[in-house]
Amino acid sequence: MAYNKAKEEWKWRQWKEKEEKMLRACGMGEDSIQKLRESDWKDFKAERIYQNHRADYPEYPKWETVEHREPDIIEIDALLDNISDRKIFCILKEADKKTLQIILLKMIGFSVNEISREMGLPEKTIYTRIDRLKKKIKKFSESEEKM
Repeated sequence: MAYNKAKEEWKWRQWKEKEEKMLRACGMGEDSIQKLRESDWKDFKAERIYQNHRADYPEYPKWETVEHREPDIIEIDALLDNISDRKIFCILKEADKKTLQIILLKMIGFSVNEISREMGLPEKTIYTRIDRLKKKIKKFSESEEKM
């Protein structure tokens, strides 16, 4: 949703008037209230500039409403295209689609619980697949160090 500058400024002014009324009731001086207002206004303007210039990113779908689906091959191919180490590429290329989808979702930042709900797999299975892939990569790394 776009940032509505006028609405946010109106909300800020309403909040500030309430705050200043309360400060006056507590006996705070007018010059102190004015300094506080100027400081808060600077903070508000900085936030407004930030909100005005930040990009709106699409939200991830609610996992509860998404039907179980096959992994998105295009995304997995993009993941594999970015692997520069040939041996690791081969290890990942041999992995099944579900394991690659788990890795991809994990890299994006989803929790194991969310991945489990999305893919319809138990959390234990998710952990097991990740551990097996780690062991294969570690085994490869150890064999490379010996050479």
